[in-house]
Amino acid sequence: MKRIVACIDSSPCANAIAEAAAWVAKKTKRELILLQVLDYYPASYHLGELSGVIGFESNAMLLKELAELEQKQSELAVDVSSNLLAHINQRLKNEHDISATVVQEKGDFVEQTLEFLKPDDIAIIGRVGDTAAEKNKDLGSNVENFIRGAKCTVMTVGEQFKPPTRFIFAYEDSEVCTNMMKHIAQTDLFRQLQAHLLHVGEAKEHVLDEPAQYFQEHGIDVITEYREGDVAENIVDYQRQHQIQFVVLGAFSTNRIQQFFLGSITTKVFREVDVPLIVVR
Repeated sequence: MKRIVACIDSSPCANAIAEAAAWVAKKTKRELILLQVLDYYPASYHLGELSGVIGFESNAMLLKELAELEQKQSELAVDVSSNLLAHINQRLKNEHDISATVVQEKGDFVEQTLEFLKPDDIAIIGRVGDTAAEKNKDLGSNVENFIRGAKCTVMTVGEQFKPPTRFIFAYEDSEVCTNMMKHIAQTDLFRQLQAHLLHVGEAKEHVLDEPAQYFQEHGIDVITEYREGDVAENIVDYQRQHQIQFVVLGAFSTNRIQQFFLGSITTKVFREVDVPLIVVR
C-alpha cells in the first residue's frame, strides 16, 4: 500500500504536519505513518577527544556518573517522543477517524528519514524543526537537504494548515515537466482543486494550452498565466496576488532542475511564501 510519511518532531509545526497528513490521507486513501527520528546527542558525544587528556580518564567516578545521567536523558527523550506520537495519533483518531502507524528511529534526521522513505511515498515535513524553532529561524537547515535527497514527493508546511482549494503549478515546455503535469493530474491529491498554471520565460503562445486541456480532462479547473522575468519572484508574486494556498514545484528542465534544487529558486520560494509547498517526483 502506498504511504504518507509525516515527519514529526517537537517543533511548532507538529500539529500542522498532522493536519496536512490527515488531509492527504483522506484525498489519496494512503496508509499514514507518523515517523520521528531522535537525533539526541549526549553530553559525552566528543568524549573520545577528551579521554586522551592527561588525568581525565583516571576520574572513573565522574565518567560513571556521566554515563548514568546520559542513559537517563536518552530514556526521557524516548518517553517524550512516545508521548508526542501517541498524542498526535489519538488526535487523528478523534478528529479525522484515521489510525496511523507509529515509527521511531534514532540517528541523523535526514539520513535516517531518507533511508526509510520509498519512491512512491508522500513525505510531509515542517518548514522548521525543533532546533531551528528554538533559534527563531524561518527555514530549517534540514529542509533543503531533505528535498534535495528525497526520491519521493515532499510536502512542507508551516505552523498552520488549512485544506487548500487552489494551487500554483510552474510549467515550462519540457518532457520532464509534461510527465510531472500528467502525474499531478492523475493523482487524487489535486482533485477538486483549482489549478493555476504559471509559465515564466520567453513568451510562447499557447504553451499552456495542452496542459490546461489535460487537467480539464481529468476534472481539474484551470486558470493560465504567462509572465516574464525571474521564476522565483513570479511564483511568489502570483501566490501573494491571488492568495493561492498551495505551491507545486519541481517542473523544470535539466538545467533548471539543477538550479532549482541547488540554487536560488527553491530558497527564494521557501523563504517568501508561507503556504504549503510540494515538490513532485
